[in-house]
Amino acid sequence: MKKAPFSLVCLSALFFSLFSACSKQEISALNNDSQLKSSPSSSKVTTPAATIFGGGPIYQNRTVTIPELKASGFTEVVVWNIQVKTNGDLNFNGEFPVASNGSYTGGSTYPNFANDMLSLKTGTTSVNRVTFSIGSSNVGDFQNIRDIINAQGTGPTSILYKNFQALKTATGADAIDLDDENCYDSSTMIQLCVMLGNLGYNVALDPYTNATFWTGVATSVNNQRANTIDQVHLQCYSGGSGNSPCSGWNFGTIPVHPGLWDSNYTPSGVQTKITGWKNSCGITGGFMWLYDDFVNNGKAAQYATAIKNGLGTGTSTGVKFYQNSNYGGASTSFIPKGNYTLSQLQSYGFVNDWASSIKIPAGWTVIIYQNDNFGGTSWTLTADNANFITLAGLNDQASSCKIQ
Repeated sequence: MKKAPFSLVCLSALFFSLFSACSKQEISALNNDSQLKSSPSSSKVTTPAATIFGGGPIYQNRTVTIPELKASGFTEVVVWNIQVKTNGDLNFNGEFPVASNGSYTGGSTYPNFANDMLSLKTGTTSVNRVTFSIGSSNVGDFQNIRDIINAQGTGPTSILYKNFQALKTATGADAIDLDDENCYDSSTMIQLCVMLGNLGYNVALDPYTNATFWTGVATSVNNQRANTIDQVHLQCYSGGSGNSPCSGWNFGTIPVHPGLWDSNYTPSGVQTKITGWKNSCGITGGFMWLYDDFVNNGKAAQYATAIKNGLGTGTSTGVKFYQNSNYGGASTSFIPKGNYTLSQLQSYGFVNDWASSIKIPAGWTVIIYQNDNFGGTSWTLTADNANFITLAGLNDQASSCKIQ
């Protein structure tokens, strides 16, 4: 169960969110209506899938978070969470209105938000899917959805249809994540999912309990509109800490991707957990809760790498930098041969002016540069080095490198 962080709800005027009438305990754009209604769901979940949930910091601290997420190695970014008001307005975290009366309104509060969502998937990036999440442990969102659907239905004249259409047109979002934790109204949940599918969204379910409800919704929705629900984000932390994707959550052919909370697991712990589930039941993805905890400290890339390595899809040979001497502290994932600016190194968990030791495969050469973009003093290494202090000026100075 995800709980809205106090600072996010009460102090926010800063940044971005995704994946109630029903709650979370503990925390390219389509251009017209005919395209939205006729297009298939826009971005099928890829495998392996490495997903990150993030809240307000995504839009509040955009100059840091957007580049970091693009370089992180995560394939899906879930912006948490959209609140649905009694009149159908959509609002991130109670402080960022994004749709009202059938129009996109996000530009008034965060002018760059729509373009930032589009940019997550363009240029050099690991991200191929942007998802917005509805719900939390707060009561109201899904109750409001239930009441609006019962009163207006889900057709083109309904306010939910109009607002979600406006949101998609502006941001190009690929999917909606549904985290109902206290409403559990099957009829209106099914109708909501089908409506979202008709608008061109994929749908991800985000349960922590009540498996019978969720599997029933998935079956009914995909029987009505094939492949609308294309993944399950299973909460395996907090109230769902006893959950396993290998037992009790059978969604047929829909992949179940378990999620872990960084408060409980280091990157190495995540890799171990994902590896166990991969070996037990062949999972094809996983997610991390919560990006807000580790913005701009290098851990985003480390957690993405941990998920991919746990799934058996990470690189298993290459150069590794270590934070401390004697190969201690945090480390990068394996970095293959190539030329790497700072932003490119960061996708492997590298932190600027941080490295103190390195392991290099036999026969490889690494040229380390003091500055980004291969500038400043350089050092050439052809073997492991356990202490950069032995190389004059290198310790805690590396910013880019060439691996040959």
